[in-house]
Amino acid sequence: MTLLDAYEAGMDRLYIGLRAVVVSILAFYLVLVLLQVFFRYVLNESLFWAEEAVRFSMVWSTLLGSALVARDRAHIRIDVVENLLPPGIRRGLDIVLDLLMIAFCLILMVTGLQFAGRSMMQTSPSLDLPMWAVYGAMPLGAVLQVAFMLSVLRRPATPHLAALDGEPV
Repeated sequence: MTLLDAYEAGMDRLYIGLRAVVVSILAFYLVLVLLQVFFRYVLNESLFWAEEAVRFSMVWSTLLGSALVARDRAHIRIDVVENLLPPGIRRGLDIVLDLLMIAFCLILMVTGLQFAGRSMMQTSPSLDLPMWAVYGAMPLGAVLQVAFMLSVLRRPATPHLAALDGEPV
C-alpha cells in the first residue's frame, strides 16, 4: 500500500465518521425544532435557548456537510460548456476547478481562524457558549474540504472520464 492509498483509506474512514456526525447534528436540530413547536403551541411555553441551538447546529452541519459534498465532487457547478469539451481538456479543467476550490477553502480557513480569534471573548446570549466554538466550524469545514479534495484529485470528476481511466463507473 502506497502512501496515497493509505491517505485515501484514512479519508474514507473520516468520511464515514463525519457523515455520522453530520446526520447526528441534523437529527438533533430536527428533534429540537419539533420540541420547540410542541412547547410553544401545546404547552404555551417557550424553550428560549432552542432557536439559538438550532441556528448554531445548522452552521456546523452546513460547514461540515460541505466537506462531505466536496469528497463526492457534488457541489453545484454549471457544466454546460464543460460537457462540450473533449475528455482530455475536460480532465484538465476538472483539475483546475479542484485547485481553485482548494484555494478558496484555504482562504476560508484563514479568514475563519481570524474571525474565530476575534470572537474569543464573546458568548452567545441564550446558551452562553463561547462564539469561537460556533465560528470554529468555518476553518474546520474548510480544512476538511481541502483534505477531501486532495484525496479525490486523482479521480476523474465525471463518470464518463472514469470509464476512460479503467475505473468502474
